[in-house]
Amino acid sequence: MTAAFAPEPKGAGAIRPIGTLIAVASVALLILPFLSTFGELLTNAAMAAGFDAWLGQWIAPVEGQLVHGALALVGIPSAYSGSLLYIGSGAGSLALYISWNCVGWQTLLFLVVSMATGLQGEFTLRSRLETVALGVFGIAFLNVLRITVVALVAYFFGRLPAVIVHDYGSVIATVAFLMAFWGFAYNVVLERSGGDREEPSPDQGSRIGQMA
Repeated sequence: MTAAFAPEPKGAGAIRPIGTLIAVASVALLILPFLSTFGELLTNAAMAAGFDAWLGQWIAPVEGQLVHGALALVGIPSAYSGSLLYIGSGAGSLALYISWNCVGWQTLLFLVVSMATGLQGEFTLRSRLETVALGVFGIAFLNVLRITVVALVAYFFGRLPAVIVHDYGSVIATVAFLMAFWGFAYNVVLERSGGDREEPSPDQGSRIGQMA
């Protein structure tokens, strides 16, 4: 018995979303100084839609509480009050304001854009939903981790290094996370309608044909 396997089409599997993210990351790093203008446009659009009040009232305080818990795990004293996060104790404590525009909604938008291409293909509905849920959970974790790192940098090195990490590190962290996320999703989570997550390679096909 012989078995023939057609090569996987170019751009299939994890290559498509990861390749897109690599291209976006490269362009983003080249034009990073100009991204603030695009960020302002997104901010104005969010304010026009009324998202700023909702994010500031509901999401920012929750993230502040989670960051407070994360800092406690590493032994850094902190306190929170609504959207304000106090790092340290006594006269040397720092107050960081978690604004509605810093809660990571832009990162979630980036995830949605990547899913528009990443979820194309004959995948089961269940695996698609699992991928979406995993992505949303991962973005939430990333945002809490991002704010925690900024708080740690502010605590140990001051406000200016924290601002630099906040403005430039966030782009790199987001792209790195999404690349890892899609690699994991295609290898572990997403399942094709036939039930196989990964097609056998030509070498595997040759061995199966020889054994039969």
